[in-house]
Amino acid sequence: MNQERKKSAKPIGESSDKAQAKAQARKERNEAQAIEESQAWAVIRAKSQQAVTMSKPRIKYSEALADEICTRLSCGESLNHMTTTLDHMPSIAAIYDWLDKHPSFASNYTRARENAATTLFSMAKDAAEDDSKDVTPSGEANHAAIARSKLKVDTYLRMAGKLSIKYSERTNQEPAQVTVNHNTLNVSARDLSLEQRDSLRQLLLAAKHDS
Repeated sequence: MNQERKKSAKPIGESSDKAQAKAQARKERNEAQAIEESQAWAVIRAKSQQAVTMSKPRIKYSEALADEICTRLSCGESLNHMTTTLDHMPSIAAIYDWLDKHPSFASNYTRARENAATTLFSMAKDAAEDDSKDVTPSGEANHAAIARSKLKVDTYLRMAGKLSIKYSERTNQEPAQVTVNHNTLNVSARDLSLEQRDSLRQLLLAAKHDS
C-alpha cells in the first residue's frame, strides 16, 4: 500500500515547477494585456483630441438614427468607429447629449450594450476555435499566432465582462455599497450593473428636472 502511494505521489519539485510556470504565464499575459490597454488608451486620447479640434456638423436627433446606433452597438461596433467613419453619424458628445434628453434612447442603448457583451463573447469563442494559423507551412507550431489569438480571446472576454455582469469573472459579486448620512446618499457606481446604473441615472435626471 505504501509503495503504491509512493509511486502515485508527485515529486514536490515537479509541482513547484508547474506552479512557477503557471505564475510566469499569468504574469506574461497580464503584461501583454497592460501593453494592449496602454496602446488602446493612447489611441483614445488621440482621437478625443481630434474630435475636439475637428467638430462634426450638428445632426438633429431622429428615432431612425438612434435605432441604427443601437443596432450597430449590439453587433459589437464601437461608438468611436461609427462616429468617425460614417458621415451621417453625430459626434460622440452629441450621442451622450441625446442619452440625457431621450429616455427611450437611453433604455435601448443600455440593452444594446448588453447585446454587445454577448456579441463579444461569441467573438471570443470564434477566436478560440480558429486554429487556421496555429501551424506554420513547415509544420511547426506558430507560437506568435497562438499567443495573439489568446490575447484576442482574453481581450474580448474582458470587454464583455465590463459590459455585462453575466460575463464578468467576478462571479461572487458583492452587494452595492450604499451609505446614508442624514440627507446624503453615497452609492459606489462600480458595484452597480448597467441596468442599475441606467436606472440611477434616470432617477437623478428626473430629480434634476423636478427641482
